[in-house]
This record gives sequence, structure tokens and C-alpha cells, in this order.
Amino acid sequence: MENFIETIEGESYSSIHPRALEHEGCIVDIGCYDWNWSNFLIGKKRVIGVDPFESRIPEGAELFKGLIGTSNGITGLNFNNHASTVTNNNENILDSSLFPVLSWKTFCKKYDIDKISILKMNIEGSEYPLLHSMDLEDFEKIDQIIVSFHNWLNPNWEYLTKHSFGLLGDMGFELHCINWQYRWYLGLKK
Repeated sequence: MENFIETIEGESYSSIHPRALEHEGCIVDIGCYDWNWSNFLIGKKRVIGVDPFESRIPEGAELFKGLIGTSNGITGLNFNNHASTVTNNNENILDSSLFPVLSWKTFCKKYDIDKISILKMNIEGSEYPLLHSMDLEDFEKIDQIIVSFHNWLNPNWEYLTKHSFGLLGDMGFELHCINWQYRWYLGLKK
């Protein structure tokens, strides 16, 4: 893409607009497992990763070992082949690992975040409720938003994806498809 740079060479889903390097906000990488997407930015910007299964914290990065959701609490998760699923019934809770969940506003307060250069989400379908739980004040803090919409994984989520496009457009973001296979989109604040 013209004027974009890749945080991982040869991987279109990692495309960002270079103004992120000049913007005074931090990088929030929700779904930072292995840090591959944000590694390029560590040391150049404040980088805060979020992932319940990540244990390594690169020098110059911060990690919230949990999830960002629509409310505060605890949830059970199972991990399999670099993807996680939320435990949604009591029968499977004993086979799950328990992790803290913070709402977006609680997370921003906990990490003293008031400006965000890039918010990246790769959270296996949880992008939909998270995006729609955020308000105008939240979106005003964000300059670029990068999301993998998981309607490629579940075609029944196409409706949710279209509503999310509308929400991001209403919040002042111009969307660019940066990887069609896994439905990665970059939203640039106009």
C-alpha cells in the first residue's frame, strides 16, 4: 500500500501509516502473542501488549496478561494452536485457565493511556463486542486502528463486520483492507 510501512517485512496485515512513529500516543497491541506484530515498534514507542497466554515481555514493552472486554471480571479460556476460546459454560470451567478481564476504560486508566497512535486487535471474534462497547471519547484518543475481523472464520459474523465498518466510519476512520485472507483492516483517523 502506498505510504504504508510493514511492521513485519512481507506481511501485509502488519501495514501501518508511518505517522504513527511521529504521533505522541502509545501502541496498544491486543492479541500480542509472540509480539511479532508490535516488535518493530518496541523501543520506538511505548508499547502495551494484551494477551492472556503471553509470558515473555520484551525490554521496552508492557504486558497485561488478561483480556480486554465489555466489563471487568474473570473468564475461563482454553488455548489451542495459537488461538483461544472463551469457556462459556460451567462444565468446561475446570479445564480452563482463569484470566482477568478489564473494560476498555479500566484498562486505559490502569495503564495511564490518554493518546493512542495505533490500537491493534486480533482477538478471535471478540473485536465486535469490544469495538461496540467503546464510546466517542474512546475513539477520539485513537489515531489508527488495525483489526482482524473474524468473519472469515465465521461467515455468520458478516453482519457484525458491516456494523463495525459503519461504527468506525462514524467515528472518523477511513478503512483500508490490508489483508483480505484474514480480513485485516487499517482505519486511519481522517
